[in-house]
Amino acid sequence: MTLRSIVVKIGSSSVTRSTGPDPVVLTSALDAALNARSRGWNVVLVSSGAVASGSAYLARTSEIGSSGRLAAAVGQPFLMDIYRSVSEVSGRHVCQVLISESDLKSPRAMSSVCAVLDECGRAGVIPIVNGNDVTDMRGSDNDGIAVGLAVSSGADKLLLLTDVPGVQDSGVQLSDLAAADTRSVQTSKAGTGRGGMRSKLRAAELAAYNGIETHIASARLPGVITRCVQGEPVGTRIMVARERFPAESRWISGVAMSHGSIVINRPAEESIRAGASLFASGIKKVDGNFGGGDVIEVITPSGRLVARGVSKVSATLMGLIRAMRTDEIAVVMTEILDKFLRGAAPGGSAHDREEFTGLRAPLVKALGLVESHGYELTRKLALEVMNLFPSATVEAMLDTRRDEGLRHLRERYSRLSSDLSFIDRQRLVVF
Repeated sequence: MTLRSIVVKIGSSSVTRSTGPDPVVLTSALDAALNARSRGWNVVLVSSGAVASGSAYLARTSEIGSSGRLAAAVGQPFLMDIYRSVSEVSGRHVCQVLISESDLKSPRAMSSVCAVLDECGRAGVIPIVNGNDVTDMRGSDNDGIAVGLAVSSGADKLLLLTDVPGVQDSGVQLSDLAAADTRSVQTSKAGTGRGGMRSKLRAAELAAYNGIETHIASARLPGVITRCVQGEPVGTRIMVARERFPAESRWISGVAMSHGSIVINRPAEESIRAGASLFASGIKKVDGNFGGGDVIEVITPSGRLVARGVSKVSATLMGLIRAMRTDEIAVVMTEILDKFLRGAAPGGSAHDREEFTGLRAPLVKALGLVESHGYELTRKLALEVMNLFPSATVEAMLDTRRDEGLRHLRERYSRLSSDLSFIDRQRLVVF
């Protein structure tokens, strides 16, 4: 018999009290996971609460303040002790899987995690997953981990349990929510967890665009996990937006952490949906601090998610040359190299020279930013430009006539930029 699968994430505000882990909630969750097996479902439990549990214990037993990392290290065994004691009564087994932020950046690591989860399913072992707050300096994003596991393992459902009955918008409880509407819901950050409702809605959005139905519900709703696997309405359902992607596309479509986003105009959206590349002229806004090779989101001005892909350039460079023509891109790039070659000394920028008169305001602004950059940022941008167009750059730098070389390079960059796609077309997943 082929078992269906569900990933259940329980938030910190649900699994912990002021004195530590809440055994009632944890016991109920594990009992339901064990029961779901007999109903033809494998359950992966993503259980938050290690930091809150450890903090509560250390506050009672230690006079010295503790870090979140120490609290996580102390609290994790408490969580597992409760889960293990419940599983032993039933004669079943549990295991612990800790996932770090570095794992979410590695397709190979997540493939190994999924292989272990698959083995757990065959052996009847319930995996208890948590983010590794000891190694993740910013704290773990268990909502992101839950949807990453759901997408990469091809789960049928995602259940995000929290301390509220579901999603509310303008005071109204929502029973159903479309993926395209998740970003317009007004939310507030509350509770002891890291992400709050906004984080859960982002996870649900990704799940929906990867063919997975999501429910956001109260962890204290009686029988919530059992009711969900039986198909009963619980909390707020975020409906499936499309069929799931093939396995080779899932890393980008929903597993990898997003490092930022870009807002594109309507022609650019139509272009990438038709299979074309994304050029600078279509980029309206850049958010985040991503680098070349990072996964980013592509959204519309209204906030609707269009695609996810791997950026070819950094947020800094993309922000400088967005919405520009190819000849303007060439000016910015050559000025970056020129400043780097003269050691980032002030003065002599393009907008001060006679050959650059009547520039458009966006280009003038970009050149001003280039001139204001310190040496280290200039060096990083220069290396980035060189890596984009290595042959043309080296040829110009070997020209002993500096001004002539830069002018020639500007012409080469202008031609080459006409084919410069800012997201790797082979690593772009359009929803």
